[in-house]
Amino acid sequence: MPRSARFSWGDAPLKHKLIVAFVVAVILLFVFLWIFDLIFLDTVYESIALRDLKNCVETVSENIASEDLNILIKHLAYHDNACVLVCDADGNELYSQAVRTDCTIHNISAENRIAYFDKVKENDGIYKEEIELEGFNDNYEHTEFEGDVPGDAAGGVKAAVYACVAEKDGAEVLILAEAVVTPEESTRVTWIAMLGIITGMLLLLAALLAAAIARYVARPIAKLTDAAKEISKGNADITISEGGGYREINELKEGLQYAANEVAELEHYRRELIANVSHDLRTPLTLIKGYAEMMRDIPDEARPENLQVVIDEASRLTNLVNEMLDLSKLQESGGGLKLKRFDAVRMLDDLVARHGKLIEHLGYKLEYEHEESAVVYADETKLMQVIYNLINNAINYCGDDKTVTVKEYTRHGNVRIEVIDKGEGIDVNVLPHIWDRYYKSEKSHRRATVGTGLGLSIVKTVMDKHPGGVYGVVTSVGEGSTFYVELPKC
Repeated sequence: MPRSARFSWGDAPLKHKLIVAFVVAVILLFVFLWIFDLIFLDTVYESIALRDLKNCVETVSENIASEDLNILIKHLAYHDNACVLVCDADGNELYSQAVRTDCTIHNISAENRIAYFDKVKENDGIYKEEIELEGFNDNYEHTEFEGDVPGDAAGGVKAAVYACVAEKDGAEVLILAEAVVTPEESTRVTWIAMLGIITGMLLLLAALLAAAIARYVARPIAKLTDAAKEISKGNADITISEGGGYREINELKEGLQYAANEVAELEHYRRELIANVSHDLRTPLTLIKGYAEMMRDIPDEARPENLQVVIDEASRLTNLVNEMLDLSKLQESGGGLKLKRFDAVRMLDDLVARHGKLIEHLGYKLEYEHEESAVVYADETKLMQVIYNLINNAINYCGDDKTVTVKEYTRHGNVRIEVIDKGEGIDVNVLPHIWDRYYKSEKSHRRATVGTGLGLSIVKTVMDKHPGGVYGVVTSVGEGSTFYVELPKC
């Protein structure tokens, strides 16, 4: 048999394991009960019979002065299946009730009854003895009779006698009680029959219970397992509706649905990445290759403007790769933020001064309005990257005046930083998508200023990770855009 075709208990379905486990547990339970019955039934039965017999004697002793003692003795005898005898000091019967004709205390002489007085006094007020009863007629042969007749009777039946002395009307009386302390055959048969019935009923109940548990536990898990397999195959665009009526299965379902959504989103971004990056890489690489080949084949074309195209496209490639790495790092667990208190105004002073000089030669103007000081609790490097991306985005779409304004002020206890351009604004249909990765407006300026499509996505990711971080845009078509971020002011 091939190795893969061999049966393994570990590969069995959960519902089958549950049914087998319940049935085996019930079988083991009743194996224990049957063993207990075979070994300890006689001992337990004898212990209970001796206790009842002793209680019978003590009850008669406590009520020895009652006028209705005879009625009490009768009820005790039939309740405890015991023969009861009360006699005087001369061995004469005063009260008597027998449930068996072969009991010892009713078939002994007065002298032997008197002997019990001394035995009781020698044993601190109560005396117990065990006796072996004679078996039935040894000449009985059950095979000689027709029908359902008992088997050959044998000896070994054990009885016990309890005795105590009480005082009635100023005279001592002897109280004797005798009962069989080994279980009768009918008792054994009844107990075994009941045990068999209970065993069958509990086996059936265990099977039904296991099937029910398998239905309400194993089936949801099996469905979730199938969903997990689909997710592992890349089919993450699924909705998991199978759950259970208890917390663990629901939590597992929610966790798996979350994983499915994450995988689906990851697959969406993967395809988007391939489409956008391949497009963004192909264009500058084509230009770089084309201009380089042109300058190689036509030496006169190695002019500064052609070299500048190669430099611009190489810079674009560098920016794209760097922003991809930045976004990837931001989306890692924990975000990598290094929070501290710092003056946002001082940070903006340095950023605007450096960036203003960088874009000045391209004809752009960077204006700056601010308070004297504004302390925030944030990651200074990441916040600087956010403002840098907002400024670059504004430069790409600032319009003919080529002016971008950076404004800082306090608003409702928050430090608000705005980056304002006077471009064409953003259409209401486009607005929900501007924070998505790789999204770029179709309206752009010359090739060197086209963005990578990651700048605003980085802004969103950084501000989402900051405590109390807020971001947004106020815009209308034809009136420009105001992108802003807010952080609580310390």
